[in-house]
Amino acid sequence: MSAQVQPWSGIEVETSFFPLSFFLYACTPRIVIDGQVNLRPWGKHNFQLEPGMHNVKIFFHYIWMSTCGFNQMNIVVQPNCVHRIKYEMGIFMFSPGSIREVPPPYRFQ
Repeated sequence: MSAQVQPWSGIEVETSFFPLSFFLYACTPRIVIDGQVNLRPWGKHNFQLEPGMHNVKIFFHYIWMSTCGFNQMNIVVQPNCVHRIKYEMGIFMFSPGSIREVPPPYRFQ
């Protein structure tokens, strides 16, 4: 049996926050990919990208802070592969959010 080919290349970005910080639902995360700003609600979002190196920045506006929780990473997108990125904002508003690439889920065959 051959492996199924992924029909597109890009990233899946999941943004979340500490559960007691429910007031962050009022803030809209900015996902900046190679300088292009994308306003998306908290949750999972897919971005189709060309294979190669990409810079991903994530932050949100909160009261007087225009780049609250700012963090960034570079990611190399492989052809026909979707890379998963997870961004989590902790309880402290003055600290950066954590951002990391999550390994793909293991599939039993």
